[in-house]
This record gives sequence, structure tokens and C-alpha cells, in this order.
Amino acid sequence: MEVEAKFSLPDSTTLHQLQVTTRLAGFPLRKGQTRVVHDTYVDTSERKILAGGYTCRFRQVDEGIQAALKSLGGALGAIHKREEVDVLLPSIQQPEDWPVSLLREQVLQLTCGDPLIPLVELHQTRIIRLVRKQKQVIAELSLDDVLVNAGGREQAYYELEVELTPQGSEEDLANIAAFLQKKWSLSPETLSKFERALALLDTKSENAPLQLQVKATLAQISERDDWHGLRARALLALNEGLSQKELSRQVDRSERTLRRWRAAFHKAGLGFFPPSILEELPPLTSQVNAEIPVDSQPALLKPVVKAPLPRTELPPKPGLQADDGMAEAARKTLYFHFLQMLHHEPGTRSGEDIEELHDMRVATRRMRAALQIFADYLDVEKYAPYAKGLQRTGRLLGEVRDLDVFWEKTRRYLDTLPPERRDELAALQSVWQVARDQSREKLLAYLDGNHYEQFKQSFSEFLETHAAGALPVFSKAGEPLPDCLRHVAPVILYQRLAVARAFDKWVTGSNVPLARLHKLRIASKGLRYSLEFLEEVLGPEAKALIKEMKVLQDHLGDLQDAVVASNLLRDFLTWGTWGHPRTKDIRMLPTAPVVSPGVAIYLAARQTELQQLPATFPPIWERIQSLDFKQKFIAALGVL
Repeated sequence: MEVEAKFSLPDSTTLHQLQVTTRLAGFPLRKGQTRVVHDTYVDTSERKILAGGYTCRFRQVDEGIQAALKSLGGALGAIHKREEVDVLLPSIQQPEDWPVSLLREQVLQLTCGDPLIPLVELHQTRIIRLVRKQKQVIAELSLDDVLVNAGGREQAYYELEVELTPQGSEEDLANIAAFLQKKWSLSPETLSKFERALALLDTKSENAPLQLQVKATLAQISERDDWHGLRARALLALNEGLSQKELSRQVDRSERTLRRWRAAFHKAGLGFFPPSILEELPPLTSQVNAEIPVDSQPALLKPVVKAPLPRTELPPKPGLQADDGMAEAARKTLYFHFLQMLHHEPGTRSGEDIEELHDMRVATRRMRAALQIFADYLDVEKYAPYAKGLQRTGRLLGEVRDLDVFWEKTRRYLDTLPPERRDELAALQSVWQVARDQSREKLLAYLDGNHYEQFKQSFSEFLETHAAGALPVFSKAGEPLPDCLRHVAPVILYQRLAVARAFDKWVTGSNVPLARLHKLRIASKGLRYSLEFLEEVLGPEAKALIKEMKVLQDHLGDLQDAVVASNLLRDFLTWGTWGHPRTKDIRMLPTAPVVSPGVAIYLAARQTELQQLPATFPPIWERIQSLDFKQKFIAALGVL
């Protein structure tokens, strides 16, 4: 007998919070382990197993295929009780080929010998946490990111399950369920995953009671609150087959908002709507709305569109002049890139173009680099709070961007494969998607928060002040200090060039450690950024120097990406997780490596890059060490 509590989760933020919380209803929680679960539900063409009150499932496990037969129903609020019997198979087989067992006997009796065919598929990324009471594990908490595929239709949602172990009691489970409802405001899920998938598969209008329930709920929506009407129609469209991204574009809301809408309807007791209900509701398109006079449109149909965040106008250049003081040059540089950051914030929030987030991250990195380059000429204490804000913003942007870069390069690899092999990284993509969703949720939560808003407002006001954060230009002895950009720029650039060139004897020759090339990448980044910041006051040769530095940066960047990707792929093949698992509890670790030949082949391809990129590095580095580069460098500074 399987006894568990089931709740719907409103969004990945809630899932992440439950992933890191340390206690549940007073019971301590172990750290989580991520598993990728693939289930195929099967039945006869006439659905004889379903007619008998059961469901049959094939689940891929390390040892083979786990076939299970479960009874349907048995839900009382959040608590589900179901009979379950299973058997391990070497592969997906028809029941007559199964080993002699109670399961085989029951399935053959239900099906009358008819063959089994696939009905629906579920792909889950599951975070598992053990619930402890004293020294015993009383339950297993599962935080599920579910993707349903039923007859070509897809539905994604988040769900929580707490399943009792033999050491747990139903009283313990009831306490946990009450806690989740009261303290976490979670809504009980009365349907099994299979029942929800089956509702998605069966699109014919055969569920009149549920249709009436939906209509009654929509009728109760206040005419003043057309926001909920938009929620209703958005959710209905989700179940009509629109992708979440396309629906997000149509209703001018983020995918994160759509998940909140889904949660709101779970709380209303509706959870899932059959697509057939759409036939009796007005469509979402503005064309239909346009046919109805605005004054006569019910509140449910009036579009509620949140005004998009306006883009900040950008100046063409920072506006540096050779006679600027260093603090003023720093202020102009920072303000230019600060406006770049604000300009790309709306696109980052919408998520439609990943390059918007990339450009916003670049702006924060440029500002952090500028603070380092101009540090000797600035009051560091005055800039400290802004440096902290930039660090936090850049870190959260970077988490998402690094994941985007990984999958961009993975997609290029997949494009080189024949069509029949392009799904061999599906399990990896599922784990990657969970990590990206979590990182993006954290980023959006930060961008919506007070800390970021205060940081933007305060930094903007600070940067609008001439020579903000300037140090005294005279020493305590009354002597003038170097402060003019014309005088100081050559010193900054030669220092950065010296730092980069100091690596020469350590990165030439054979078997150069990858860690050393990574440090060269960081050092050369300082020279490139310095040239870019000061390009306005340098000679025309600066443009060619920047181009050469960019080639070096890109090459070393590709090398570092290959190092990081190889580590991530090895972790996946070992643990089935994105990155190394953080748990030290050996009972939470897998007993065998993940079997994924496609990922292993991809790992080999990335490791080939680790051989090729260092081999092609010397000619690029020789360009930086060449006499031509040196002459252009001197000429660029000559105008000062």
C-alpha cells in the first residue's frame, strides 16, 4: 500500500525554497538529490486496465525497466492511498514475457491477453529529500518538475509528494500535510499524475461537471478584476497546446507569471482544464475583441496589459576627454555602462532574447572592471556599496548566462548529428532546464526586489554628480598628485600590458597547465578592458589592439568553457545531477553511474576541444607578443 500526500507547487521559486529549507513540520530534512525519471503509462487499445480501476507504468531505472500496477482513486484531500505491485524487467516487454509474478497474473487478467500500447509519457526532474524523526527515515519528500506528453500535447507543472516509509505513521503524514497547507499555503492535489495526463490526452467534451465548475468559477470573478479573467484564459490556452513561451508573448506576461496563474487556479480547486472548454469561451486574440465595442465588452475580455519597462536611451560613447580628471573619467565610464545595464534590463526580464541578458551582464562586468582599473584614483569607501550591488547583480546574471552558454554550444553540437540522434541528450537537457529555471527565478526575484531598486536609484544619483568619489588632487604636503587622464592613461595601459606579458615564459612550450591559461585569460581581460575604456582618447591603432585582444579572450574563453562543460558532464554521468551533488549522506547518492551513451559521446567531444584549443593557442599569443602589436600600442598612446 502506497500512502502519500500530494500538493501542487505554484512555481520553481517555491520548489527551490522547499529544496533548501531545513525542517518540515518539525522534522529535519536531509539535503536533496536530483534524479531524472522517465515514465511510460501503457494500456490496451480499449483501455481495459483503466476500466478495471488500475494504471500500468513502465519506469526506466538503472537496473532495467520497473513495471508497476497501481490502483486508481483512494484520495482524501491531499492524502492518497493506492495498492501497488511491481516487478523488474530487463526491457519493455509484453506481459506474457514477464517473469512469473503477481503483477504478471493481474495484468494478464485485466487485459485478457491484449497487447499493451503507450498511452502517455511523463518526464520528471525529481529532487528527493529524506524526512527524519529521531534516527529513523519516516518519509521521502519529492519535489517534481513534471513534463507530460499526451497525444502530442504537452503540459508542465510542479508538484510535491511526501511518501511514507515503513517507519513512518499516518499521523506523521497528516501533520506534514497540515503544515504544508497552513505554513506554505500549498493546495492539495487530488489527482494522480496519470489522471492529469489522461485528462490532457482526452480532449473530447466528455466532462460536463468539470466544465460547469469552470464556468461557475469564472462567473464569480469580479467584473472589476479582469486580471483573473486573463489568468483563466491564459491557463485554458496553455491546455490547448500553446507553448508557455508563445502564450507568454501573447498575454504580455513572463513565463514566471503564467506559473503563478496556474497556482491560483489550483487553489480555486480547478487545477487542470480540458481544452474542450475553450470552445465555449471567447478566444484570446485581439481580433475577436476588436469586433466587440469596447464599452460592451465584459470585464473578462478586456485586456489587462502591464506597461513594459521603458528602455533607457543610450549615448553613443562615454564622452572621455584627454584632460579629464581620473575621477571624472571613471564616472563617465561607469555611467555609460550603467545606462547600458538599464537599457537591457527589460529584455532580460522578458527572456525572449538571451542576448539581452548577455548584454546586461557585460555592462555589469565592465563596471566592475572599471572600478578596479580606476581604483587608485577613487574614494573606495564611497564606491563600496555600489561595488557590492554590481557584484550581486553580476553574479545572478552570470548564473543564468553561464547556463545559456553551455546549452548554446551543446545545441551547435546537436546540429551536427543526424536527426535520429538529436534527442540523445534529452535527460541532460532536463536537468539543465531545472538549473536554469531556478537561476532565472532567483534573478527575477532579485530584479523585482527592493535591494536592486535601491541600488539602481542610489547609483544613478551618485553617477550624475561631477567627479563623484574623487580623491584629493594634492598630497598632505601640498604637492600635486597625478590626476589628468592624459598623464595617467599610459601608466595604466603599460601596467596592464606588463601583467599580461609576464605570462609569456609560463604559457609557451608544451603541456601548459589549463589553470595557467585561465589566469592569463583574466590578466589579458584587464588589458582589453583598459583599451576599450580609454579608446576615445587613444589613437586609431587602439581599435586593432582591441580586436587582437578579443581574439585571445575568445580563444581562452572557449577553452575555459570546455573545462567547465567537461566537469558538468562528468558529474551528470556520475550522479545524474547538474554539478556535483552537495549531500554527504551516502544513502542519498546513486549506487551506479548514469547510463547515457549520448552524454558520454558529447563529453568525449568536449575533451577533444581541451586538446585542440591549447594546440592552436601559440599563434594567437605570438600576435600579442609581436613587434607589430608593440608598435601599434606605442602609436595609440602617442596622441596623449
